[in-house]
Amino acid sequence: MSNKNQYNVLVDMEDASYSQPATIESDGLEFQVNKPSAPSPTSAPPPTGNTGFFDSPQQQSNNGGKPIWSIEYYATFFDVDTSQVLNRCLKSMYPVGDYAADTLNNQPDLYGPFWIATSVIFSVFVCSSLAGSLAAYITGKEHVYDFTVLSSAVFVVYLYAFLCPTLVWASTKYFGCQPSLLEIINYYGYGLTIWIPVSLLCIIPYDYARWTFVGVAFAITSVFLVKNLYIVISRADAKTSRIILLAILGAHAIFALILKMAFYSYDYVKDVPAAETPSQ
Repeated sequence: MSNKNQYNVLVDMEDASYSQPATIESDGLEFQVNKPSAPSPTSAPPPTGNTGFFDSPQQQSNNGGKPIWSIEYYATFFDVDTSQVLNRCLKSMYPVGDYAADTLNNQPDLYGPFWIATSVIFSVFVCSSLAGSLAAYITGKEHVYDFTVLSSAVFVVYLYAFLCPTLVWASTKYFGCQPSLLEIINYYGYGLTIWIPVSLLCIIPYDYARWTFVGVAFAITSVFLVKNLYIVISRADAKTSRIILLAILGAHAIFALILKMAFYSYDYVKDVPAAETPSQ
């Protein structure tokens, strides 16, 4: 054995992510000791969990695979600010461009459709009551507030805003069109925006003007719905697409007629007393 052990440790300090093994020489024998290097970062495992049947691909990424029964899952559908909601409302009344990509940014929400439908119910009830009061004043009759109008408005508007898109989604899903329920709810929900100003305009005491306002609103919302839903409906065969499209337009026409006849019709004709009726 040699009188003096020689220890030679070689350390490379230039590369922090790599440590050169230390070399130990003792009595002609050479040992190499591998120093543990820093663990390399690994990619996080993909999120696991249940995804909702109405998720768009972007929403599936945003909710991180959270269970459908958790509050965190639904929080992503209400993550919008006031400017986004207002922009989506305005763009629904001006149906130009790709609404899903340009306006929704492939991130549909539930906040806007719910509160717009609620606002339509409120405006229909208030404007109908105000117009009825005005009609009673002109005709000289006593006006009695009818709160069944509110319950009728709740039934009609919520039924149209949420049941119709569900039926459209179910039918297109059956025919393999790969629809997104959340996007269809957004089309119907934000499409109701125009009925808020129409409710205000229909207070005026001219029935032909009220028919005009309702007709214009029906035309604009029809174009908006067909323009956006046709992207999904066209994935089915031609005959099925036409049937679904006619069903959508028919339901929309019935909704517009119900609003006109049930909430936007007021009698402003003053009754002529019997004593003033001219004799024959």
